[in-house]
Amino acid sequence: MHPGTPSLLSATAYPSVPREMLRLVFVGDSTNRGMLYALLEWVNGTLTSWDKTHDLRLVRGANGGDTTFAFAYYPRFWLPSNKRPAFDHTLNQLLQRVRPLTNSSDTVVVVGGVHWLAAQHLHMLTATLQREGLEGALVVVKTAGAGFHVAAPGVHTVSKKDHARLLQHSLHLASVAHVHGYLVLDTFNMTAARYQHFLQGKCACHFHKVVSRRGEGGNTEYHVEGEINAVYTSILANTICPHHLPAR
Repeated sequence: MHPGTPSLLSATAYPSVPREMLRLVFVGDSTNRGMLYALLEWVNGTLTSWDKTHDLRLVRGANGGDTTFAFAYYPRFWLPSNKRPAFDHTLNQLLQRVRPLTNSSDTVVVVGGVHWLAAQHLHMLTATLQREGLEGALVVVKTAGAGFHVAAPGVHTVSKKDHARLLQHSLHLASVAHVHGYLVLDTFNMTAARYQHFLQGKCACHFHKVVSRRGEGGNTEYHVEGEINAVYTSILANTICPHHLPAR
């Protein structure tokens, strides 16, 4: 961080932890995975396990046993295009793994990533939730993010002109999400404005990293670092939690 730059983390505020039987279902790439682990650390107070999963991951018993986290990596870009699982297949597979689910805001679906999300995915999401009797779930759509602006072997590079197009795409995604009745977590402007704050990863799209440390008793614990990730994870938490806090 440049000297004199205000810390975004100082403005980060997580709400009170809801003590309810929540099911938090994340479908997306490593940026979604970063939010999942940041939320998991928040509700548990620490992370006792972590990995860079590119598959399905299920964590039950969080928040004192009340909350389940589920994650499915999408898209599986390393596979040949004709071998990649479809979005609705990936979503349905994860929903079946995390059941039982309720047709209410106790089921939260967070979908999105850096560049892959398109309007067609939101249409498929709506169709899948209706088919599974989960049209009452709370859905949060993470818009596009800046990234891939640094040339690296084996990784596509996105030009400044392409990032301008991504802004329009992100705005369109937000519009489609609102039509479907979904909440929107707008991450594009935040990430594009602070592209120099990318953390580890040759694809230059990560605003978080996970570090290990010794906890009480000498056990290994993990901590999610990254101010930008902390801010939009806080926004996500505050988006979810008003639906689970008692009226004042």
